[in-house]
Amino acid sequence: MITDIHCHFVPDEFFRFAAARDEFAIKVKRREGDLVDLDIRGMHFGLNTTFFDLGKQIERMQRDGVERTILSLATPFIDYHLDAAIAVEAARVFNDALAGAIGSDRKRFGGWAVLPMQNPKAAADELRRCVRDYGFLGGHIASNVRGVYLNDEQFEPIVRAATDLNVPLFVHPADPLGKDRMREYELTIVAGYLFDNTINILKMICSGFLDKWPSLKLVCAHAGAFSPILRARMQREVDTNPQLQQTLKMPVGDYLKRLYFDSICFEPAILRYVVDVVPVERVMLGSDAPFPLGEPDPVNFVRNALPSDKADLILSRNFDRMLEA
Repeated sequence: MITDIHCHFVPDEFFRFAAARDEFAIKVKRREGDLVDLDIRGMHFGLNTTFFDLGKQIERMQRDGVERTILSLATPFIDYHLDAAIAVEAARVFNDALAGAIGSDRKRFGGWAVLPMQNPKAAADELRRCVRDYGFLGGHIASNVRGVYLNDEQFEPIVRAATDLNVPLFVHPADPLGKDRMREYELTIVAGYLFDNTINILKMICSGFLDKWPSLKLVCAHAGAFSPILRARMQREVDTNPQLQQTLKMPVGDYLKRLYFDSICFEPAILRYVVDVVPVERVMLGSDAPFPLGEPDPVNFVRNALPSDKADLILSRNFDRMLEA
């Protein structure tokens, strides 16, 4: 079954909840045809009606040849600077609404549970609730929370819950460092998110986090950003840094092989490089739909980039293998 693991959805119940609260700072600038222009916390986001309409999500899937989609909340609506109590309430509203939207259609849809990481214990409880009560497949977490990356011990309750449940965590970038320098040309989205993904991955490697949690399943968005490309450069740092030599138990590339990645990178040569750096079994189809900056033809992108045997693994088999591992 061809499965897209990276696709965003905003249930109407959640949008109404967030739009009614000043803390989310959502302002609808324009609704015209398929376009939905929003300002969220002072940043402009050009969205479309597919974000809010599961029927249009199905039309997109049929057009692209996708048979199953794992849905997550669109990043602009997740604010890790919110007060923890509001974040916990918002996560429950979204997760309840997502479960209601996909209903019993579990062959076509799955869910990544939004986790209120401002309160790691509450986030762990919410992950357990969504997996137990709704059959969600894992949790949706940020690469950093208020500038603190996932290797920090404060997030241990979330990590422990995921390992105890044996479910993956989908790591999506958010609130990248330096976004004040990237306001033009949507560079925060084009480049900033990828920088943040990369920093998070390298910190998880160099801090010993991945050694501490060897069974944790982490799915890193955007093909691991720049981490595969920086493999040799980071290894050179390790080779010349006595402290890192003592900390790391294996080469940088071996740690990358323990992570999972989606296929969103736009350049066929980059996807081919990624599956040279990590086993092809660790890569899964992603579209980042329905964002305009998502991959417009995700299935054919993978098929055109790779031999058919590798493409079939990415498109149809690797996600279920990860869940079953």
